[in-house]
Amino acid sequence: MTFAHVLLRQIRLPGIPGLQAIAIRHNRIIWIGPDDDAPQWQHSTTEIIDGGGRLALPGLADCHLHIQNGARALGMLRLETAQSVTDLQARLAAYAAAHPLSAWLIGRGWRYRLFADGEVPDRRLLDAVVPDRPVLLTAFDGHTAWANTRALQLAGILDGADTGNPFSTVVIGADGRASGELREAPAMDLVRRLIPPPGERELRDLLQRAMRQLNALGITSIHNMDGDEAQRARYRELAAAGELTVRIRLPLSLSPGTDPHQITAWAADARQNNHPFIQTDAVKLFVDGVVEAKTALMIEPYADGSGERGVANYDPVEFVDLITRADAAGLQVCVHAIGDGGARQTLDAFAAARRANGQRDSRHRIEHAEIVDPADQPRFAQLGVIASVQPLHVDFGMDRQNPWWRLVGMQRHRFGFPWRDLLRAGATMALGSDWPVADPSPLRGMQVACTRGKLDFSPPESDFPDQRLSIAEALAGYTTWAAYAGFRDHELGRLAPGYLADLILLDRDITTGPLDQIATAQVTLTMVGGKIVFRHDQVR
Repeated sequence: MTFAHVLLRQIRLPGIPGLQAIAIRHNRIIWIGPDDDAPQWQHSTTEIIDGGGRLALPGLADCHLHIQNGARALGMLRLETAQSVTDLQARLAAYAAAHPLSAWLIGRGWRYRLFADGEVPDRRLLDAVVPDRPVLLTAFDGHTAWANTRALQLAGILDGADTGNPFSTVVIGADGRASGELREAPAMDLVRRLIPPPGERELRDLLQRAMRQLNALGITSIHNMDGDEAQRARYRELAAAGELTVRIRLPLSLSPGTDPHQITAWAADARQNNHPFIQTDAVKLFVDGVVEAKTALMIEPYADGSGERGVANYDPVEFVDLITRADAAGLQVCVHAIGDGGARQTLDAFAAARRANGQRDSRHRIEHAEIVDPADQPRFAQLGVIASVQPLHVDFGMDRQNPWWRLVGMQRHRFGFPWRDLLRAGATMALGSDWPVADPSPLRGMQVACTRGKLDFSPPESDFPDQRLSIAEALAGYTTWAAYAGFRDHELGRLAPGYLADLILLDRDITTGPLDQIATAQVTLTMVGGKIVFRHDQVR
């Protein structure tokens, strides 16, 4: 008889009557059955965990976040709840007073709705609070930054600068000088490159803090969508030292001008260095930006009368070539596509890669799939493309004070956040948060996925599409579908013998309770590979 190292007793499983038990040996589940049969797996050395009748679920996976950015944001000025420019200025003033020795004042999280009344992110609004030290405040979505005059002077771009990329802009004000608004990474990097990065010890401490926060939310796996070689090395070192408490899938970022031979090297490295806690057999590209900054690529112009459609981040030939090379190397390709034009261009590129390389189980992904033209929705299933979506992003679309509503326009609202339409068309879906862009809580994500309203605020009887998910679908998006999206459906995403012992306990059954109360459930225990990484009664 094989005995369990850990025996989890007195638990409930969705849809199964009576109390159940799970036996774990080393890092995998070896048995699941009625709690009355659990003693046969028990030995004097077995650790017994009393589940207290709580609901057991597979560990939750966040299929799109940025853990390093989220970790660093833990030590910054947080502006998500700022209600006005005046409120933001007051918060900045208080932060500056509390950090008199900080050479730079860095914050993130402000919402575009602060400027709904015609104001713009002008450097002089920040100068009025902090004129003598450089300030850089990044918007909640990470696609726009707001700098004061001192920061622009230090960067040498007060009189403007060419980013070398039509996708990115140093916005010029009415006075002919940089206004302080920087759109997309190439423009923001002109300032960010001057900011002293945190030391390695500080960064690792912040990462440990971030992982504890994610574990407390029931997260056991993440797909980190801004990978680079430095992060790859860091997470591998942490994994070797046994210090990772989440499993990390790390697509490496491809930018315009990337040497195509780098793709081949990354693919070879991924094959040679596969690890249960860190996988790097994927790449990430941005085909466009975001609606709020008018950098999302649209099929038809934005609804503000400007005639603008957004600009693609890549030359079309280079975009197809990079994706085709990555596909040929056996890598999964993840593409940020917000606009319907971005989604179409990405699907076209995936189709071109299939024609060039032949069909395989590629599981390529479109990240966000925020606006998808109906003609393109069936192509997800036809091409085997996963729709990786973030339920909490719909809050931005439903906020009439957010530029999204105005810029997308009523004609396209019905194509926004089309989760039900994509599922009906046969697409596979994976769910995440985009943290620190949005709250990383999967339970809150599930609640919004199941209860979201309609973008046109129509009464229930209107014919506007209802895009809500069922609780079973929302849960699958963070478990079974998420595991499939990460090529780990053979060992993650389910509670079953032979699967890795990544699981959580909740204080109540979210699969049968009120949908608008899902986020009030409490994670009481999180286990990764049979080891407890969070326990509610241990929190002080």
